[in-house]
Amino acid sequence: MLSHINPLGYRQLLTWKQANVLFELTEKFCATFPIRNPETGQYLTDLKDQMIRSVRSVVRNIEEGYSRTSTKEYISFLGFSLGSLKELIGDFRYCQKDNIGDTEIRSKGIQMGVGEAKMLNKQLKSLQKKTFTEKTVSQNEMARRSLDLAKKREEDFDRRLKNILEKNRHE
Repeated sequence: MLSHINPLGYRQLLTWKQANVLFELTEKFCATFPIRNPETGQYLTDLKDQMIRSVRSVVRNIEEGYSRTSTKEYISFLGFSLGSLKELIGDFRYCQKDNIGDTEIRSKGIQMGVGEAKMLNKQLKSLQKKTFTEKTVSQNEMARRSLDLAKKREEDFDRRLKNILEKNRHE
C-alpha cells in the first residue's frame, strides 16, 4: 500500500467520490420521506437512520481501508463497503416497492448504487489480482486461485467445444 505516501489519496478514487455523491443523494432522498410508510403505516425514522448509516459506512470503509498497511486489509474494508452498499440498494428498492420518498431521487439512488457496486467490485478484483501477482497471499490461497483459474479455463474450453459440436450437428 502507498497510503503512507499520500494518506488522503483515497480522495482521488472514483469509488470514494461517487460514494460521497451517493451519500448526499441519500440524505436528500431521506428528507422527502413521509412520517409513516404509506403502505404499512409504520414510522420511517428507523429506515431513514439505517440508510444514512449504510451510505456513511460505504464512504468511511473506503477511507479506512485505504489507510491500512496491507492490501489484504484494504480488500477487507472494501468488502465491508460493498456490503453496506448492497444494504443501501436494498433499502432504496424497498422504498420503490412501497412508493416511499421522491421517485426521481430514488431511481437515481438505485442507479448510482448499482454503478458504485460495479466500481467497487472492479477495484476489489484488481486488488485481489495484485496480491496474487505480488505473491503477498498465502501459499494455500495462491494454490486455490490457481485451481479456480484452471477450472474456469476448462469450463470455457468445454463450453466452446460444446458450441462447435452443436453447430456442426445442425449443419
